[in-house]
Amino acid sequence: MSQLSADEIRQRQEFLRQQRDKLLAMKKEAREKQLREAERDRGSHRPVSARAARSALQGSSAQQSLHTAENDKKMAMRKAIAEKLRQEVVGKQ
Repeated sequence: MSQLSADEIRQRQEFLRQQRDKLLAMKKEAREKQLREAERDRGSHRPVSARAARSALQGSSAQQSLHTAENDKKMAMRKAIAEKLRQEVVGKQ
């Protein structure tokens, strides 16, 4: 094997850097392409919850007011339970 001059070593280093940069760019592009395809596929087959479907389909204000009353009732129950738990925890200490 022959000895390489400093200029040849520098040229070889530059060549290898360029090759590395090309590979990194190709890998980055492949990852971005895969991400775009995954987002596109997920967007077209996105699952919708039953609650969202019902709210989108319901049109009458009577049903909306019924759901609002049910939600108010649920929230009042949750607050009552939370208050009862607070009293029990604070009462024991």
